[in-house]
Amino acid sequence: MHRHLTIPCETQTREFDAKLLLACCAAERGYRVTIGEKKRLNRRIGTLPVSIYLSKSLTSRNLKIYRLLHQFGHRVVLGDEEGLVYPSAETYVTTKVGADILSLGDAMLAWGEECARVWRAAPGYRGAPIHVTGNPRIDLLRPELSPYFAHEAKALRGRYGQFVLINTNFSRINHYLPGESRHRKALDEGIDAHNPDVVGLARHKQLLFEGFKAMVPALARSLPEFTIVLRPHPSESDEVWKRCASGCGNVVVLNQGAIAPWLMAADAVVHNGCTTAIEAYVLGTPAVAYQPVTSERYDLDLPNALSERVSDTEQLVSVLHRLIEQGVSPQRAEQRAEVAMRHLSGLQGPLAADRIIDALETVDPPPGNFAASWGVRFELLRRNLRKAIEARIPAHRNSSAYLEHMFPGVGLDAVRVQIQRYGELLGRFAAVRVSQVDPNVFRVTPAP
Repeated sequence: MHRHLTIPCETQTREFDAKLLLACCAAERGYRVTIGEKKRLNRRIGTLPVSIYLSKSLTSRNLKIYRLLHQFGHRVVLGDEEGLVYPSAETYVTTKVGADILSLGDAMLAWGEECARVWRAAPGYRGAPIHVTGNPRIDLLRPELSPYFAHEAKALRGRYGQFVLINTNFSRINHYLPGESRHRKALDEGIDAHNPDVVGLARHKQLLFEGFKAMVPALARSLPEFTIVLRPHPSESDEVWKRCASGCGNVVVLNQGAIAPWLMAADAVVHNGCTTAIEAYVLGTPAVAYQPVTSERYDLDLPNALSERVSDTEQLVSVLHRLIEQGVSPQRAEQRAEVAMRHLSGLQGPLAADRIIDALETVDPPPGNFAASWGVRFELLRRNLRKAIEARIPAHRNSSAYLEHMFPGVGLDAVRVQIQRYGELLGRFAAVRVSQVDPNVFRVTPAP
C-alpha cells in the first residue's frame, strides 16, 4: 500500500524547486505525493488522501489548520523554513513559535543540531521526535545539483555583467500589503506592546531599513562599474526600493526566479541577517553583512557570521573590492565552516531530501479508513468560505492578488522538465511520474 505525503509551498521562488526534489525522492521510495500552493492544498484537506503533512511554519497562525489536519486523520510533521535564522533562541521562541504548536507534531524536522537544541528547550515542546535532516533548499546548492542553475546563471551574467546582489528582508516593516507590516504597526499603534521582543525587534528593523535606504544610492555611486541588483524579499513592497534607485542608472530592482542562479552569477552579496548569505556560503559566493546599527539581542547572527561585517558605505565598498578581487581568506573560510556545521545538516553525505524520507519512515502511518465528523467538515467549510471572502479583499493577506504574487504559478510541462533535469544530474527518478490535479497543485508518484 502506498503512503501519501502532502507538501505545501507558500513562496514559489523560495520553496518549490527544493520541495519538488523532496517529492521525487519520496515517490522513488513508494510515496504518492501531493505538492503545490499551500493555500490551495489547505482548502482541499478534506478530500486529499489521508497523509503525512509537512508543515513549513511554527507560528500561532497555523494552529487551527494543524488541528484540522489531525481531525481529518493526517499526521503533521513540523518544520520551519524560518528555523535557521533568528536573533537568539529566546527571541525566536517568543516571536516565531506559537503557543501549543509544538504539541501538534507527530515528528519534527530540523535544519541542524542548533535548531533541534532550541526546539527541545522551548516551553511548548512535548517530546515529539526531532530528526536533524537539513533542508532540501541546501541540496540544490550542493555540487551534485547546482549545475541545474548553470544555464540561467550564465544568462544573468550575460544580461547584467558584473553585478553586486543586495537582498533585503524588511517585510515586517515594508510589507507588500501595507496592513500586514506587523513591526510597523507595533511602532505606530502599540500593537503587541505586551511583548517587548516584538517592539524591540521592530525598532531595530526600522533603523536597519533606514540604513539600507541610504546605502543603496551611495553604493551605486561608489561602484559605477558594477550593476547593483536589489532583490526585495518576496513579501516586501518594491516601491520604496524603486524610489531609492531613481536616478541611479546602474541599479535594477526586481525579484525574479529562484535565488540560486542569481547567487551563482553575482560577484558578491550584500545583506543583513538574510538566509541568502547562508545559501551564498554554500555556493562559494562572498557575502557582506551591512550593519549600520547592531543589536546583541536582535541581530541575526548566523548569516552575519558567514559574511564579512561592515558598518558604513565606505567600508562596504572597500570590502566588496577585496572580496571580488581576492576572495575569502583561508582562515575566515575555516572559521565559517565550523559555524556552518553546527547549524546545517546535509552539506555532505546523503541529501537532506533523502534524510527526510528516512525520518518519515519512523512516523506511524495515518489510518487507512478515516472519516472526519460532520462537525469537523463543517469547520473546514466555514474556514474555506472565510478564505474565499478574504480572497476578494484587495489588501488582505489571503487576497487573490497577493497569493498570485507569492506563488505566480507553474505549469505541468515545466515541472516535468524540472524532474527530468534533476534525474539527469543525480542518475535517479526514471520511474517517477507527475500529473496535475489543480492549478499549482501536482501529484508525484511512482510509475505504475
